[in-house]
Parts: sequence; C-alpha cells; structure tokens
Amino acid sequence: MVEAATLNVIQVSMAFFCILFAFDSASFIQQTVINTKHKQTGITKEAGYYSLAFVYGFYTISNFLAPPVINRLKARWSMAIAGLTYALFQASFLYLNEPALYLTSALMGLGSGVNWTAQGKYLALWSTPKNATKHASLFWGVSRGCLAFGGVFLYVMFHDAGKDMEIADSTIHVLYSITTIVTLIGVVLMATLRMPTDEQIQKSGKVVVLMSTKEILISTFSLLTTRRMQFLLFTFIYTGIELSFWSGIYPTCISFTHQLGHNTKSLIAFNAIAQGMGQGVAGLFFTFMSKQTRKIGRIRIVVAGFIIHICTFIAIYINFPSEAPLNDTDADGFIHPSITIAVVCAFLLGFGDACWNSQIYSYLVVRHNENCTEAFALFKFFQALLTSITFFYGSAIQLEWHMLILTITGILGVYGFIMAERISIALDESCEKASTIDSASIAP
Repeated sequence: MVEAATLNVIQVSMAFFCILFAFDSASFIQQTVINTKHKQTGITKEAGYYSLAFVYGFYTISNFLAPPVINRLKARWSMAIAGLTYALFQASFLYLNEPALYLTSALMGLGSGVNWTAQGKYLALWSTPKNATKHASLFWGVSRGCLAFGGVFLYVMFHDAGKDMEIADSTIHVLYSITTIVTLIGVVLMATLRMPTDEQIQKSGKVVVLMSTKEILISTFSLLTTRRMQFLLFTFIYTGIELSFWSGIYPTCISFTHQLGHNTKSLIAFNAIAQGMGQGVAGLFFTFMSKQTRKIGRIRIVVAGFIIHICTFIAIYINFPSEAPLNDTDADGFIHPSITIAVVCAFLLGFGDACWNSQIYSYLVVRHNENCTEAFALFKFFQALLTSITFFYGSAIQLEWHMLILTITGILGVYGFIMAERISIALDESCEKASTIDSASIAP
C-alpha cells in the first residue's frame, strides 16, 4: 500500500506535470512562433529569447522574495497562486504583442520563484532521510515526464507542417488555448493539496520555527555564507546553464537545421518526447531502486549524469552546424545532420538532467530539512540567474561556444557537489563522535 506521504508527493508531481507540460511545450515552439509573428507584425525577431530571459531574470529576483511569501501563505497556497501567473503567460500568446509578452513573462518569473521554492518546502514536509531520494526522484520523474506528452502534443499539432516556416494563426490559438487550460488544471491540483497537521509534524520530529520576514532573509543570506552552500553554487550554476540549453537553445537548433528534414517543427516534438523519456526513465528508475541508489550514493549518480552530458555535447557539436542556435541554416555540421543522433542526444540530455536534479533535491531535503525554504530559494536563485544570462547571450553566440561553456561549468559543478557532500559526511561523522563522547561521559 502506498504511504499517505508518497500520495501527496504524487499529487504535487501531477500538478507540476500539468503546468510544465504547458510551459515546456510552448517554450519549445516559442521562438518559431515569434519568427512567424515577426514576419506578420514586425515583433522583434529575438523576442522569444528575450521573453525567456525576462522569465528567468524575474525568477531570479523572486527567489529571495519567496521565503517570506511562503512563510505567510504556506506551501499549498503559494504554489496555487503562483501557478496562475503561468496561465497568464500562456494566455498572452492568444493576442500576442511585445508589451504583453514581456509583462506576463516578468509576472511568470516572479511566480516561478515562489512556485518552485514552495514545492521544495512541500516535498520536505512529507519526506524523511529514508524516503527523500525516493520522493525527489518520483517528483522529478513524474513532473518532467510531461516533456514526452508535450512532444506528442506538438507532433499532433505540426506533423503536417512540411517546409512551411510560418505557423497559422488558428494553430497558434489552438496551441495556447490548450496550454492555458492544462495550466489551470495544475493550479486546481495545487489548491487541493493536503498539508500535514501539527500532530503529524510533531510525530515526524521536525521543528517548525515561526520567523519574521527579516529573520527569514537573514537566515537565507547566512546559509549562503556556509562552505557547503558555497561549493553547491557551482552545481546550481551548471544546472541553470544546462536548463536553458535543453529547454530553449537545443530545440531551436533542431528547428533551424534544415538538413534534418523537410519538417523540423515535427522534429521538435520528437525532441520533446525523447527528453521527457530520458527524464522519466531516470527519475522512475531512481524511485523504484531507491534502496540501491542510496547505497550507490549521490556523488556517483551526479558523476554519471556529468559523463552522459559530456558525451552528448560532443555528439551535438559534431551533428549540428555552428549557426544552428541563431538562424535558419542549410549547412552541415562535422557530419551531415542526423535525426537519429539528434533524438538520442535529446534523450541523454533529459536522462543526465534528471541525474543532477534528483540528487540535488535529495541533498537539500536531507541536509537542509529544517531550513529547506531558504536552501531551495538559493538553489533556484542561482539556477534561474544563469538560465536568464544564458538566454541573453544565447541569441548571439554560435554552438561551439555553448558546448565549451557547458563543459567547463559541468566540471566545476561536479567538483562543487562532491565537496559539499564530503563536508556533510564529515560533519555527520564529527557529530556522531561528539555524541558518543557525551554518552560515555554521563555513563554510570
């Protein structure tokens, strides 16, 4: 029988499944939609990149505002209200214009910081050191599995598109009407989440400390000064750069590389399906093999994710032309662009991403359970900051520079995670020794 805590994790996972299904499906095709509107209305050609940069820029800011908001509204209502900003963003594409696009992008960015930090808090409320890896992997596998369903959705929408570089207004309206409705379903799931009672919190042994807004902000900045968190910053930075690449830049490479075939928009759908399968397979594998993965350890899983990503970056560099992130191109990469390689790379990007994120979640839930709101706020702050920066420079640099930046920051990210985990283990061992000495000193 499934535990009540796990059922709650499944519900919040399904809520994020709905919201991310809508957001990621729209993000994959967003720059292509903007290109169509650029030809029709004169909207800035790079507005899709700028919009996502606004999203992640305001997302960055909101991570420091999130802890006091969550302290006041609690995790459930923080997620539900923040989820509405996603619906506003989707709805803005029904009557697309630049001011509305940037405004709703900013609002969604503010909501995202609250949403993700509250999700981390909610996960911590229902998790213990024994089931933290299981719950983190379950959440990641289910919520990110939306990519596969989003890919099927995009394929249904665009499989007959052919070489037409423009998307019909009727198709755009159907696409964003559906994503808006699905987002609202996710909001309803968030609003109906169960919260633990005071009795359940007491039984779990968790300490709930009521703090003022000032105290929460001080606690957040104090956490940032610890050695463990400073090492983790390298890991957070890599996940932010890598997030922008797989969610926005890589799909754009596929869309702009004409040598992949006559209908690259449908290939974006296969990319989403493959990424979703990679995320889902990794997340659910770590869930059902939670006992084994605890024995393997978080460090080995993160290292495995890094190796997978490095091999993937090499394959992408060989398969795509340098201009692919920037403009429509008929050029080849080092080889003639291969659909098979492109889709396999998408799967590996998703699988590796799940390796990184599931273990970061597990680490924060276990090592920072009592101040998880502050820990997740810092995680999402630095992740979003680098994602925003990457979308800004992503509209100006060629593919090889993306690969170089990802490789260097990936190495630093692995190093940071290993050091943070080892410091935590050393602290645990020192605490155990101190406890043993104290026990011996009071023994009769």
